[in-house]
Amino acid sequence: MIKAERQDRVRQLLDEQGTVSVKEISDALGVSDMTIRRDLEELASLGEIERVHGGARSAQGRPHAMLRHEYSHSEKRTKHAEEKLQIARRSVELIEEGSTIFLGTGTTVEQMASMLPAFRLRIVTNSLSVFNLLEAREDCELCLVGGMYRRRTAAFVGPTAEDTLRALGIDAAFIGANGILDGDVSTSNMDEGRIQQLAFSKADARYLIADSSRIGRRYFCPLPAQGYRFTMTRK
Repeated sequence: MIKAERQDRVRQLLDEQGTVSVKEISDALGVSDMTIRRDLEELASLGEIERVHGGARSAQGRPHAMLRHEYSHSEKRTKHAEEKLQIARRSVELIEEGSTIFLGTGTTVEQMASMLPAFRLRIVTNSLSVFNLLEAREDCELCLVGGMYRRRTAAFVGPTAEDTLRALGIDAAFIGANGILDGDVSTSNMDEGRIQQLAFSKADARYLIADSSRIGRRYFCPLPAQGYRFTMTRK
């Protein structure tokens, strides 16, 4: 098991169980205690977990926890898959025929895109993944905003993308978030955060779609704290 996979599994164990000992992690992963201790120290230094005597605990739910790690797009697809499916099903029910909607980045939004009802829509997105899912839909007008391409999330960001959004009218915007803590919403990248803020400012209806793992986390870039509705599930 390579380091990235091992540390991802450590995060998963902590998210599921809260507090786990070094021995429990070592037994679960089949690696030495020393290796696990090094992993825990590294993850703790990044603010992703909290070290305790003999083990570690999840930073999720810790007041004012600032998380710095951003999962890759492929990593996110495997996490909380059933919750994301439920959220996507509920979210598409909010879409009205003939409307113009903004679909942001993220794997839950991608689930939405694959479930869109078979009626006329105008779709604006900065997500290459969403564009690829909808490109063959003849009943949809599709606008992919250009700009700088951010490979980690398959997103277009930057001034060109922002200028395109400013020129458009949007009926409803659907975006995801990395963290929700004490009523504050945040994302892990400033460029993507600006796109999300702009899409929300242009939309008549604003929907934040997030699974329950986002609760109790805070990331680098804050999003507008008012004017949207939550579409999410809880554990």
